[in-house]
Order: sequence, then structure tokens, then C-alpha cells
Amino acid sequence: MVENEKAPFVSVIIPAYNEERYIRKCLTEWVNQDYPKERYEILVYDGMSTDRTPEIVKEFEMKYPGLVSYRKNPKKNQVYAFNMGIKDSRGEFFIIFGAHAYPERDFLRKSVETFLEIKEKEPKLAGVGGKIIKLFENRLAKFVALVYSSPLSGASTFWYEERPHFARTVAFALYDKAITQEIGGFDEDMLTGNDFEFNLRINKNGYRLFFNPEIKSYYYARSSWRGFLKQTFNYGAVKGVAIRKGYFSPLWLFPLGFLGFEVLLPVIPQFLWLFALYWLALFGEGLRLAYKTKNSDGVFLPPVMFLFHNLISLGFIAGLLFHKRAFR
Repeated sequence: MVENEKAPFVSVIIPAYNEERYIRKCLTEWVNQDYPKERYEILVYDGMSTDRTPEIVKEFEMKYPGLVSYRKNPKKNQVYAFNMGIKDSRGEFFIIFGAHAYPERDFLRKSVETFLEIKEKEPKLAGVGGKIIKLFENRLAKFVALVYSSPLSGASTFWYEERPHFARTVAFALYDKAITQEIGGFDEDMLTGNDFEFNLRINKNGYRLFFNPEIKSYYYARSSWRGFLKQTFNYGAVKGVAIRKGYFSPLWLFPLGFLGFEVLLPVIPQFLWLFALYWLALFGEGLRLAYKTKNSDGVFLPPVMFLFHNLISLGFIAGLLFHKRAFR
């Protein structure tokens, strides 16, 4: 347990845009953390909302002076809010959090305790993240979560792992501010995938990230087919942009291999057997997830995962060839 007088000061940075349905719950849980009130601050950066988001945040600012602070983000995109928050923050640590989510009331304490504990064993630790529990607003959102909970999606391990481990990427993480300043903050060229690139840069500079499933938060997963398709395309495009920026992972070559495989199918009949095995793997994964999650929609996973893989591949090519303009 972190003692009050020894508790590190933490700055919580929350970008928000038109979040009147969710921001009250988010801030309610943040102001009620079981962490010394004098040892953290909550900075909300409003991307020029047109709903009641500013009004609600200002209510909290008046009720909790010195704890909650309303700020404007005239550039609107959240990556600018991230860097403004780091610059304005008073903490030696900071957390990037979503207005469309809310933390467990021990989130901050467990984040700090985990960081201090792991730091003793790993001096190159830069940040710790936890488990995000999705709350589904519709049936499609619940199905999309199935897609990302599968290792076949290529998603980060924090979406499906249940054990503490060092990870390449983490979400809603507590970061060491000094290390962040050393590596240059968030890349404002990455209007999409900025947190992904930031975590990659942490690893590239020799630092490490840790995942602890006991650090829990909740995220309202909203989804439409249009949103899902755009998100999937962006998911691939970000990988392409990352390669342009000097990052590389052999797994990122999957989109090129997948598209090449599909192009060669009519030319090389032997590939049909591999294609059949691919679909067999998708059907097996769909049944596994349907059984594991008690969600019978898992049986529809194969065609959607096939679409997912194709969109990621096309997005990857677009990101690689055209940089950010391909997916904005």
C-alpha cells in the first residue's frame, strides 16, 4: 500500500469530445479513487465539444477545486491533448485515459503500486497498463469484441491475456513522465494510432512496459458497421505508417503475404489447400470463442474475420504508400 506522504504525484489526462453521456461517470470514479486526493490531478482537455461536456466538467471543477481542471483543446484531435497534458502536468507520472471509459476505484493505487514493484526488478520500466473490460452498447459491439479477443486478429495482448507480463503495448497506462520527455512525447503526425506508435518508441529506446490484469477499467464499446470497417482499415494503415517511421515487426508483413496469397490462388491451385486450412482455423476459432464467451455469435466469426484480414491488408498498403492521408 502506498503511504500518503510517499505517494507519487500523478496527473490524469483525459481528452474529451461530445462525451456528455459518459464524462460524468468517468469523473465520478476518478474523484473517488482510494488514493490521496492531494497526490493527483485530473486534467480534462475538451476538443471544442458542441454538447454539454464542458458544462459537466466545469461542475466537477467547481466541486473539486485543485483536483479537476477543465482545459480547451482548440486543435480537437486527442494527440494534441496528450502533449498539452504532459506539458501542463505537475505529476512525475501521468495516465492517458478515455472519457468514454471509467476506472475501478483502486485503479490509480494499483497502477502506482505495480509500477513501483516492477521498477525494483526492471529499472528500464517506462509504464504499466491494465485490463480493459468492455461494456457493450449493442450486439455488433459485442461481436466486434470477439474479433479483437482472438489472437488471429493480431490485437495487442492486453485484449485477451489474463496473466501479468511485459508487453509491447498497453492501454490506459501509467507512464514515467521523465522517460516520456526523454523520447519526445506523442508524435503529432500520428493522428490515428498515436498511442501505438508511442509504445513502439518506448520499446525502441530500450524501455519496457508491463501489463497487470488487476488494474481494471471499463470501456463503453460502441460500434456500427461503418465504424468497424473504418477502424479495421486504420488498424492496418497504422502499421504501414509505423514502417515508414522506422519501426518493424515480421508479423506486420502478414497483410502483404495475405494479399499476395489471394492474388496467386487462381494461378497456383495447390494454394487452395492452404486456403481451406485457413478457413478451417477460422471456424475452429469461432467455435472456441463462442464456447469461451457463451456468445453464440461466435459462429459468424469466419466471414467477418476474413473481411477483417482483407481490410487490414488494404489499410496496410495505403498507410505504407500514402502515409496518414490514406486513412484520415
